[in-house]
Formats: sequence, C-alpha cells, structure tokens
Amino acid sequence: MNTIQLEAITKEQWIKNWSGNWRTGFASLYHVYTKGLQSYIGKNLDINLLVCETGVSSNYVAKKDLDAYGKFTASLITNDKTVAIRWSEDTVSTADDLFEILGLLEEKQNLNLSNLVELQKRFYQHIPPHFSMKKAVDYLSLELQEQLTPRLTEARLKTENLFNAVDAALRAYAHMIAKSNGYEKEIAEFLTIEEIQKFLENKELPSKEELQIRSKGLIIFCQGDMYSLLSDSDFEAVQKHLAGDVVDQLKGTSAFKGVAQGTVRIVFDPFKVQEFNEGDVLVTGMTRPEFLPLMQKASAFVTDAGGVLSHAAIVARELAKPCILATERATKILHDGDLVEVNGDTGIVTILKRA
Repeated sequence: MNTIQLEAITKEQWIKNWSGNWRTGFASLYHVYTKGLQSYIGKNLDINLLVCETGVSSNYVAKKDLDAYGKFTASLITNDKTVAIRWSEDTVSTADDLFEILGLLEEKQNLNLSNLVELQKRFYQHIPPHFSMKKAVDYLSLELQEQLTPRLTEARLKTENLFNAVDAALRAYAHMIAKSNGYEKEIAEFLTIEEIQKFLENKELPSKEELQIRSKGLIIFCQGDMYSLLSDSDFEAVQKHLAGDVVDQLKGTSAFKGVAQGTVRIVFDPFKVQEFNEGDVLVTGMTRPEFLPLMQKASAFVTDAGGVLSHAAIVARELAKPCILATERATKILHDGDLVEVNGDTGIVTILKRA
C-alpha cells in the first residue's frame, strides 16, 4: 500500500472536473495540470487525481486548488478583459494544431514515436488556455459572465470533438501494442502515455498481470513533476473516500432553471444505451456532442462535473431544459430506475423513489 500517497489523497476534498468514456492513456495526459500550466498562466495545480475504470475515466482536483486557480485566473480577466479573448483565441488555434496531428494518426502507419511525442506536446499547449478559460468564467462576476460567455462558448464549441479524437488516437496506440504482444485490448487500454512511449522507444512494457490488476481500477495521483499509480486495495480506499455517504438529495450548480421529474438513466457511453425513454433524466459524468440525441429526449440533465462553459450547460440553455451540474457523485448515489426531481431553481436533485 502506498501509505503516504493514500493519506495525501484521503485528506483532501476533491471536486470532479471531468468524466468521460476515455481510457488511461488520455487520462494520464492530465499530469499537465501539475507541471504544464505554469509557463502559460503563471500557476499550476499542486495536486491532481485521475480515476480510471473499464470504459470510463474521471479527473478530480482538490477544492482548495480549484478555488485558488479559479480566483487567480478570474482576477486576471477582471483586470483586463482582453485576457479572456486571448485565451479563447489560443484555445481555438491550439485545437487546430491538435486536429492536424490527429489527422495524421488516423492512418495506422503513422502510429510512431515522433507523432506520439508531437501529440503530447500539442496537447500540453492546448490545455492551459482551455482550462484557464473554462475555470475562470465560473469565478467571474455575473456582469462579466454575461459579457464574455457568448465569446468563450464559441471557442468551447470549436473544440467539442477534440478530446474524443485524442482518446481514439491513444487507444489506437494501445491496441497496436496489444496486438503485437498478445495482450487483450481491454487491459492494454490501462497503459499510460509514458508507458506507450517507453514501449515505442525500447519495447519496455508492464506485465499482463499488472495491467489486469489495473483493469479493476486505477488511480493516478499527480503531485508536481511526479505521479504515482495506485490500484487494488488502494483504489477501493480512494473510491470510498470519493463516494462519501449515501444521501437522498444532491446539491449542484444550476445551469438552467426549471423543475422536472423523471426516471434516472445513468449513461457513460451513449452508444451503448439499452433503454432511454422520452422524459427520462439523463445522469452522467459529463456530456459531449454524442449525447445530444439523448439530451433531446431527456426532461432534465444531471452531471457529476461541469461549469458555465461545459457541454451540458450550453445544450441546456439551447434546449431550455433543467440542468444541474457539479453534483460530484450523482453517478454513484443515483441508480438506474430511481424516480427523481431535478430542481434547476435550487440546484437540488431529490430522490423521490428508489428503484
């Protein structure tokens, strides 16, 4: 057991920053939060947590870090609104650079070391303006939010398909490694980007046994330039800490007002939905463009993570449907088939009847 790391994790109050149908290679890129923001914005996060499970990964940031970062970036915009415009422009231009290398990686013969290094380099250039723009807006005054949200939303929408594409490219690398080494694809998806790079450099690779253990749950704990991998009993301890107590109400941030009642449908992968009826309540870690058909059928949306510029918030405003973001643990507390009330006026989700 990694006692020191485990103690450092369980003493913190963590905020879910994002969650999606992504794999460990993609999640491990977010070491950028503790070592790659400083040069662009002048401030890193102290610590960062990635939780990788089969078919889904999530990012948590310490509340004290998030508040400090949000207030810092908001103060820069408050002093000079053009800072936000520059961040939005840099978000779009660096996304264009990423899409360029991703286009190359669509061909299997281009899955080589130099292109992987270039992908990581361009991702590290994209995240600082993107992350700063998204987080700052949640800490701005209402007046500045109203002034800047349309422009920042436009930049966000131009990057909507980017992260799925980055994950797909890294998954292709993992599958290539699996095929050449007799590994199952599912366990190869628990390789970090550094491990993919090491394999391409010198054929170094974690054992099948190690990856099988990771496939039951993996924690990546980033602190400065260093990171630790925790699995097995350590993973269970961290998950227990993140889940918290069972409750009948969840509090989040309202992205659009209104009240709706409906049956909970928890969805991590919108392409593998067995049942979703008109008027159901969509509950997920975080929505993305491929969730739109479900969002059009749903009576309301509830997410673990998100802010003013999140996909769920943008779509909720467009469709005028109640939406509650940043509940932290809706996907853990709620269950498929629960009857809930989503109150966008108060930001509270109430469980009316358990399934």
